[in-house]
Amino acid sequence: MRTHSPERRTAFTLIELMVVISILGILMSMILGIQRYAQTKSNRSRAEAEVAAFCAAAEAYKADNGSFPRSTETDALSGINDSAPSDPGQDYKDSNLALYKMLTGDADLNGRPDSTEGIKGATPLYLTFKAAQLSWSGGASGSGTVLFARDPWGKAYPYGYSTKRNAALEKNGADDPTAGHNITFDVWCIADTPSKPAAWITNW
Repeated sequence: MRTHSPERRTAFTLIELMVVISILGILMSMILGIQRYAQTKSNRSRAEAEVAAFCAAAEAYKADNGSFPRSTETDALSGINDSAPSDPGQDYKDSNLALYKMLTGDADLNGRPDSTEGIKGATPLYLTFKAAQLSWSGGASGSGTVLFARDPWGKAYPYGYSTKRNAALEKNGADDPTAGHNITFDVWCIADTPSKPAAWITNW
């Protein structure tokens, strides 16, 4: 008499499926974590390079004009900040925009240096920005007028720039360390850590 062996099972059990899904979830979280780390590292490297570029451009500006870039807006913003709000505020943006105009000579804020448009008496170009490095009134990159130079994280954060300590020294004839970190100028990037100044990217 012929006997039939039971058919070989081909389907996964619920437990096996759960194990596979768990493993895939762990792998996915590891990949996302590595991707976030790589993006943060890339952003920080770019911000460090841009802060260094601001400093170099300010030095070139001083060589031509006898002083570092200064305006009423940059004199008003303090370089000493214990923390930053979710939106750094208009003082950050005004100071940043004043620095942008002084370093690029883009007085009409169209994203192009006036010296390249044949405008007489235009401020020389000390620093070049790509459209994607700027925040625009029209929202889209290159659309509308320039609002400020933004950080690599693409948030509402402009780079900070302050000459308040320098202004205090000139006005009072005495140094005021509470007005800024450097006696010349302070430039910084809040990065993705607004509440942790120790993690900001700075020139001090």
